[in-house]
Amino acid sequence: MFAAFLPTLCAVQEKPVLPKDPVDLVRTAVTKQLSVRESRPLLTWKERIQKPSRTLTKQLVDTPQGIVGRYIAYNDRPLTAEERQREEFRINRLLDPRQMAEKRKAQKQDEARVLRMIRSLPDAFLYEYADTDTSPNGHTVVRLNFKPNPAFDPPSRETMIYQGMTGYLDVDATAMRVLRLDGTLSRDVNIGWGIIGRLDKGGRFVIEQADVLSGHWDQVAMDLRVNGAALIFKSIRVDEHDTQYDFRPVPSMTVAEALDFLQKEAEDASAPAKGAGSAAPKVR
Repeated sequence: MFAAFLPTLCAVQEKPVLPKDPVDLVRTAVTKQLSVRESRPLLTWKERIQKPSRTLTKQLVDTPQGIVGRYIAYNDRPLTAEERQREEFRINRLLDPRQMAEKRKAQKQDEARVLRMIRSLPDAFLYEYADTDTSPNGHTVVRLNFKPNPAFDPPSRETMIYQGMTGYLDVDATAMRVLRLDGTLSRDVNIGWGIIGRLDKGGRFVIEQADVLSGHWDQVAMDLRVNGAALIFKSIRVDEHDTQYDFRPVPSMTVAEALDFLQKEAEDASAPAKGAGSAAPKVR
C-alpha cells in the first residue's frame, strides 16, 4: 500500500531552509548564476523590442564567433520585400571577419557590464524578507524588499544606479536563481560623479529570468524607463520593453551557416509572434 503513494511523495518539492540574513540568499543565488555562465548551450530565440514609436522583432542565434540576429518583423508585421533586401545587406556584412569581430567585441562589453551589475547585487542593497510563495512547479519563491546600502561603493559606472534604487527581488530558493528584479529610482542619481550624466527620480528598471530550456536559465523580459541628462547638453529618455522567447538548442555553426539558418527561419515563419512567448512572463 505504501508503494502506491511513492510517486506523489517523490513529486513534492522539499522546502529549502532560508538563511537568517537575506543577503546570504541573494549571494548564493548570484554565485550559482555566475558559476554556470560558461556552460551556456548554443541557442536560437526571438526577441521583441517595444518602443513608443515602433516595435521590432528579431531572431537570434548563438555561434562560437558571437550572436547573429536578423529582423523578422516591424510593428508586428512581416518585412516588405524592400525591408528584406536592406536586412540582407546589413547582416551579410557579418561575413567579413572584421565586422563580426567588432560585433563580438561589443557583445563582450555588454556581457561584462551585465556581470558587474549581477555581482554587485549582494552588496548594493539592504534586504529584508517580505513574502514567500510556491510557484506552479512547486518551487519556493521568496520576495525580498531592498533599499540602497549606504556603505556600497560602486565598482563601476553602471552600478552607480543602485545608489538610488529601491524595490524588490524575487528569488527561486529551490533552483537558487534570481527570478525578477524590480527597482525604481527614489532619487536622482549622478552617473560618473555627475560629469557624465544624471538619471532622474522615478525611473524604473525591471528584469526577469526563467528556466527556458531544461535547467538553462536566461533573461526573458526587461523593462527600462528612465529620464535624465547626459553631459548637461543632451537629454536622456529610454522607454523600452524587451521580451525574449521561443528558446531552442542549435548545433555549432559558422557565421555563414548561421545566416543561412536565420534566412530559412524567416521564410518558414508565416507570421511573427507577438508579445511574450511560452517562456517569457509579462513585465508589469
